[in-house]
Order: sequence, then C-alpha cells, then structure tokens
Amino acid sequence: MSRENKKEAIAALHRNQIMKASEELFLNKGFDQTTIEDISKASEYSRRTIYAYYESKEDILHHIIENGLHTLKDDIEEAVNNSDFIDAYFSICNAMYKNQNNHTYSIERLNSSNTSKIDFSNISDTLKSIINLGTKINQVLEDFIESGKKSGIIRKDINSAVTVYILYSSINSLLELNKTKGRFICNESGISEDEFLKYGYRQIINSILEERI
Repeated sequence: MSRENKKEAIAALHRNQIMKASEELFLNKGFDQTTIEDISKASEYSRRTIYAYYESKEDILHHIIENGLHTLKDDIEEAVNNSDFIDAYFSICNAMYKNQNNHTYSIERLNSSNTSKIDFSNISDTLKSIINLGTKINQVLEDFIESGKKSGIIRKDINSAVTVYILYSSINSLLELNKTKGRFICNESGISEDEFLKYGYRQIINSILEERI
C-alpha cells in the first residue's frame, strides 16, 4: 500500500468511527439535542479533529445517510440478480430489513425527509450523492418490476415508476410496525417474527401479481 493510500485508509477509519459514534447519539439522544461536544466525547476525537473531517453536525448526518444508501443499493442490486422473480423480491425485502437494523437512525431521517423543501440549486456534494443514490435505487426497482411485467408475473396495467414508491413505502411501513409492535403481534398471533414479516411481504407483492402467492 502506497503512503497516499495508507493515509486515506486511516482517514476513512477515523471518519467511520466518528459516524458510528454520531449515529448512536442521534438515535438515543436525538439529532437536535446532540452537540459536537457530545460527539467528541463519544468518539474520543477532539472537536478540531472532527471538524477536519466534517463541516458540521449536519454534514455528519448526511454522510451517515449516504453510507446507508450505498449499502442498500449494493444489496438490492445483488438481490435482483436472482433468476426467480419472487425469490428476488423476498431478497429485496431482506435487504431493506437488514439496512433498517444496521442504519436505524439514517433510515428514519430519510423516510421522514421532505424533499419539496430542498433547494436543489444550492446543496452539498453529499446531498447530491444521496439524491443520486435514491434515484439509482428507484431505477433498479423499476427495472425489476418491468422484468416482472415482461415475464407475465406482474400485471400489465401496473405503472412501474409509481409502484416503486408504493412498494418501497409499504415495506418500510411493515418493517416499522415490526420494530414497534412486532413482538406483541407475534405473541398474540402465535407466530415468529420471520413468519409475520413473510406474511406481510406476500400481502404487499400480491397487490400487483397476476397470480397471488
């Protein structure tokens, strides 16, 4: 490894450690209540070092969201490579489940964000990357739905572009329900978390299938 590559690897390690400590604080304490001083103590980096890697607390949050979306995009792209459409769909659901568990706060912020308030003519490179990643994920999912229509699995009358948003939000809502009330529902119904989620996933995809599963 060259000196330059080694230097960048060390910088990446420091950035990741700051992000990890920040995300934990944002999740437990709240974004608005968390200060740079809190992040400094939790990450064991000085304020000066934190500002050497990030412009602000908001910049840290944006990098956390970007990191989570990179992982989600890669996992969804891997999922759709499955030759069986239904198996690929369940793999997409599992990718979203894993992403929600590993990037809880960033997913919550992303789902609650209001893009209508964003000034797209004056945003940071990280925000541009977040928007670009979201667009790429949507395109992968739209292509996936289109492939289902061509193979006769998905109904021909389905608007693929709009359906992406509906399916994505439906799966997210199911995952949120599982996180907040899943244990109670499973205990009341006598089923496992896996059975509950698979039942929900089937109900969601059945709304656009030619033949229900």
